[in-house]
Amino acid sequence: MRSLLLFCLLLCMHGTSSAQLTVADVRQSWSTRQGTIESATLSVRPKGLYMECGLYLTFSAKGVTFNTNGDSLEVRLNFNLPEGSTVHDSWLWVGDEISKARIFDRWTASAIYEGIVKRRSDPSILFKNSATQYQLQVFPMKRTNTRRVKITWLQLATIGQEKTTLDLPFDLLKYSLTPLSKFNLLVWTNDRFKVPSLLNQPNTYFEEVEDTIDGGYFYRTILNSNQFTSDVKLAFASPLRNGYYLAAGASEGEQFYQLAVMPNYFIPGSRGRKVALCLDFHAGNTYGLTTEQILIAAKNTMLNNLITRDSFNLFCSGLTIRKAADRWLPADPDTIRSAFNLLAGQLAQYSNLPNLLPFSIEWVKAHGNEGTIVLATNGYQFGNLQASNTFLLDVLSVTPSTISINSLNYCDNPYIYFYLNGTYYYANSYLLSTLAAQTKGAYVKAAFSTAQSPNFAPGLESLFNNIGTNTNTFDINLSPKDGFCYARLNVSNNGPLVNLDRSVLQVGKYFGSAPFNLAVGGVLEDQIFISNVEVPESEIETIDTLSREIWYGKFVQTLEAEQQTNPTINNILFNSLNNRVLSRYTAFLCLEDSSYYCDNCPDETQLISTDELSTSDSLVNVYPNPFETRATIQIKAMFASNEHPTFEIYDLKGRLVYIFNLSTGVPEQKIEWDGQALSGSETPSGVYFGLMKMKDRTVVIKLVKI
Repeated sequence: MRSLLLFCLLLCMHGTSSAQLTVADVRQSWSTRQGTIESATLSVRPKGLYMECGLYLTFSAKGVTFNTNGDSLEVRLNFNLPEGSTVHDSWLWVGDEISKARIFDRWTASAIYEGIVKRRSDPSILFKNSATQYQLQVFPMKRTNTRRVKITWLQLATIGQEKTTLDLPFDLLKYSLTPLSKFNLLVWTNDRFKVPSLLNQPNTYFEEVEDTIDGGYFYRTILNSNQFTSDVKLAFASPLRNGYYLAAGASEGEQFYQLAVMPNYFIPGSRGRKVALCLDFHAGNTYGLTTEQILIAAKNTMLNNLITRDSFNLFCSGLTIRKAADRWLPADPDTIRSAFNLLAGQLAQYSNLPNLLPFSIEWVKAHGNEGTIVLATNGYQFGNLQASNTFLLDVLSVTPSTISINSLNYCDNPYIYFYLNGTYYYANSYLLSTLAAQTKGAYVKAAFSTAQSPNFAPGLESLFNNIGTNTNTFDINLSPKDGFCYARLNVSNNGPLVNLDRSVLQVGKYFGSAPFNLAVGGVLEDQIFISNVEVPESEIETIDTLSREIWYGKFVQTLEAEQQTNPTINNILFNSLNNRVLSRYTAFLCLEDSSYYCDNCPDETQLISTDELSTSDSLVNVYPNPFETRATIQIKAMFASNEHPTFEIYDLKGRLVYIFNLSTGVPEQKIEWDGQALSGSETPSGVYFGLMKMKDRTVVIKLVKI
């Protein structure tokens, strides 16, 4: 047994880490070419704190020249998933049959796969090489043929006060030799996760489609190649009610729960954040980045991270410092967009950090004397110790304790630096990191991409994830009636410090029954806050059938993060194999074997036609959009008298706001919404969704009221 564990460990240590898609001739190891993804479809189903993602991929060797027409080609995909994801299934198509993977220890799976490859049969194998890196191998594939697979994983969602978001796996698509032109996205919803949309893509068109496999309906949209970017996220309404979300229930003899808590909801007198975003740019210090890209990325980050009770202002470097407004602005989506529109083209091509930072500090002092400064700069004026310390003293002397300075350094200039106490400080890194430390702020150095250009957007997103009020005394305790909770696992990666502006996510097990008691407490600014909430059975969501895989997947990841001793590896193997969750010491294996074939595996791609979706303009159009007092809704569709078509307007929480009964027998009609609810009251500014419901489908379009 010891030799098996050591062999498994060696396999994991030597796993491939680079992300790529290749086609290779197994008889000629030197003959490797880049492969192609012919088609891609992603299905997303809410599973509480996680989303179940099913990625369908079709591979080919299009455009690749090999000196073979035989069946000796192997597809190899090295890819990444967000840390904390749990892979729990893999399929391989063998002709028209679906071969459903079985899970083995890594050594056994590798031996079977290699043995079959030598016999030219049809296997696929899926490995986990690290916390984020995976490898899929498929064999064989003829030069003129394709191979199709499905990879299924559970991915942690980002649950906020107003919305839930999910990163989409677009990085996978860029590995294709022939660029993929479109990407099918299929989204299921439920009572807590309603009305899907895409952040930063306001004109995305979703169409409701009947689910003929499981019943009900789902939403479909098609994304094109220019939407395959990291700032496009799938969004739902937030499932939080009264500051928390709880799902609980039994699965295979054990009781599991999932809990999300928004700390600041339970703090008396908790207010929104005040964020002053300062943008500073020096052309040439960051390869390939433009002022337009910076402004777009900054706008999207603000839209993703601020909520309506927050407030903000924008400042841009130039000969004089430009600001968006003379007051704090409400952080609703439309005001954020309007502020960035005002500053379009205003960010200078040269850095003016010595004026920008003091200007923003004095502005915040004059407008309430408290707030969070978020500075993004790629300057290098303070690339020596003396200049840095002099400026630090000046800045700190005018910065009160009520203002924190948080900095993103996205400079890629490696030639301006100094050495201090065993550390090399490049460009302004010493100045920015010291300012953050001295003002209780955060500091982020943007990671470099393969093109040697810093990832500005992910860097700014990371900085926003670190700002806010932190405490190491916050705690939550959940207990059911006549029982107790145990085996708690925090899944939101808070660490020892809890950000009170971001939800705390936890999964665990319990004995007992509803109702539950939720106790929330902590210390903030030397004041103790304690809240006790009884969660009635009516407020508890029924746990999903995948709750077992969710808990054991997180448990295995916790073990993988520990020192890898034989007892730990044994524990990982046992829980991975018995609960069908992929680990670094196991593998999913599909074979051309009738005992592997699955007669009841639902191919979700069969639910959609190959036809392109109609554009929103061809069926329903809203103008103006955004609107202030009145929106005109133009509908170009002929309805039969027995259809009873409606146009319904919902808010972000999925609540019905207004409903129009549409006319039948006419090719085109217009209706007007004056922004009022059915009760006659005025609706607040914000994002709404219009659903045009027809007999056979529903069309969804976004409306924005300013």
